[in-house]
Amino acid sequence: MTAQILAVARTEIAEHGGGGLSMRAVARQVGLVSSAIYRYFPTREALLTAMIIESYEHLDAALGRVSAGQPAQRWRDLAHTFRSWARQYRHEFQLIYGTPVPGYVAPPATVPAAAAVAGHFLAAGAGQPVPAFDHDALVTQLAAPAGEFAADPSGMAAVLAELAALIGVVGLELSGHLVGSADPADHLFEALVERQVHTLGLA
Repeated sequence: MTAQILAVARTEIAEHGGGGLSMRAVARQVGLVSSAIYRYFPTREALLTAMIIESYEHLDAALGRVSAGQPAQRWRDLAHTFRSWARQYRHEFQLIYGTPVPGYVAPPATVPAAAAVAGHFLAAGAGQPVPAFDHDALVTQLAAPAGEFAADPSGMAAVLAELAALIGVVGLELSGHLVGSADPADHLFEALVERQVHTLGLA
């Protein structure tokens, strides 16, 4: 039943957006009375949180299938896998990286799932210092989390920035903001990834 609720809730979000998610509508479609759904998810926010964590887990699994190997090629493969997953599962991508759902604040429970996704990119690209990100305040800020990932603090900062760039370009592509310019976005994305490989010192 939990799986059915999550599946129907994803359909609701695909049709109405995160702000239009209705517990009553989800309950009706899975054959529950309105009050019964709260036995599985006590609040609408709890349902959204479960969906977000599940989406991170789906992306984590896709990235986990990328073979380890030479750092530059691994980064390229991770980046292209990220984009391919986002294009195939657009509503899941938008749920975790798109416009925030009005009134919803992601709880700490979502952090490990998000970190698992970032961990693939950190393992590929954050093992060495990146001079452009070697600022004292930034290095100090990231010293502790970098230690958890066996990463260099400036390398971790650079990877986080480059992951944000990947999310940004893919988000623009999926939202149609590149129509009339870099559409289709294949060449732009390829150029971005190659620039990232050089910025991170992987080539």
